[in-house]
Amino acid sequence: MSRRDKSQQRRSRLAPEGGWQKKARSQQVEGIEARKPRREFTPSDPADKLIVLFSRIDLGGPWCLTKITPEGHAELLGKLRSFETMTVTEIFNADGTVGKDYEIANLPNSDACQRLVDLELDDRDRISRLTVGSTKRCYGFREGNRFYVLWWDAAHEIWPSRLKNT
Repeated sequence: MSRRDKSQQRRSRLAPEGGWQKKARSQQVEGIEARKPRREFTPSDPADKLIVLFSRIDLGGPWCLTKITPEGHAELLGKLRSFETMTVTEIFNADGTVGKDYEIANLPNSDACQRLVDLELDDRDRISRLTVGSTKRCYGFREGNRFYVLWWDAAHEIWPSRLKNT
């Protein structure tokens, strides 16, 4: 008897009456009705909604996200969640209060410039910022509707404002 025949024979001994039947995952399980989730994770929103990604995050510099306080972490995540409901145009509009793009060549903080060199990200032209609080900023790179988080600047050190108390 071949190996294949033995396998089929074993399956037929173990099979319930009527043979094996595959159940679709969406089929009703005994006592539980199949239902659709209240909200989809990927709704059919416009394609220009902001998408926040963490694949370029700096894990070792002075503005590393691992140095964030628990309160700052909650605030940052809440803001990022709200930013993802907005379009890129809404965030990075002309007034620059929520999001703003900067030319890296004009970066005033020499430590930030050096950190970009260390990370081999100094070949980029622009860096972007999202305002999280009065002085708290999240810096990263924007490509289309994607925002790649790089730094957490709780003290507004990377690109300090010339305005008082901001």
